[in-house]
Amino acid sequence: MRGIRNRAVRKMMAKLKEMGAIDHLTGIIAGAEHEVLTAAKRLEDATDQDVIGEVPAVEMRRDSLEAMIDAMAGGSFDDLWLENVAPELLDTTDGVEGYLGADADEWEAQIARWAETYREGGAEGSDRALADHHVRNKWGVDLATFEDRVVEFDGGEAAERLFAANFRAACTVIHNAADELEGDADE
Repeated sequence: MRGIRNRAVRKMMAKLKEMGAIDHLTGIIAGAEHEVLTAAKRLEDATDQDVIGEVPAVEMRRDSLEAMIDAMAGGSFDDLWLENVAPELLDTTDGVEGYLGADADEWEAQIARWAETYREGGAEGSDRALADHHVRNKWGVDLATFEDRVVEFDGGEAAERLFAANFRAACTVIHNAADELEGDADE
């Protein structure tokens, strides 16, 4: 049943793409996002904040949004995340795909295997401490961070964060500025 639904979604997405609807919609979203970010960037600069960074060009963001939609519709969002987001979060992505969204029991078994390997080499410590050592050496983050970013990965949540990240950054700047102004008004 799922395969039929996935094929139907891909067929519908192909038709929308062929009609230019996706390009049109992503262009509208990217344009609106650029306007909001540009205004928020001005406010950020005026209030001495550092939240937004560089405002992406409309065309670049449109392409990014379209790639995310294509990946989601094609069932390859995990690959897109591994190629484009994971390198920003980890020192390396080598071998990480096997742990992306891992089952809890499988993950605990992996931690135990790493710990056993280190113990065979003479190391001492709890399973989690030894696994933390392994993860830090291999991917450059602590175990808890790796679990949060990789093991507990949820494609839907990750997609939502990527689609909404720029709007959320703009909201943060606006709220920070409002807090500053409200604080000044209280004095």
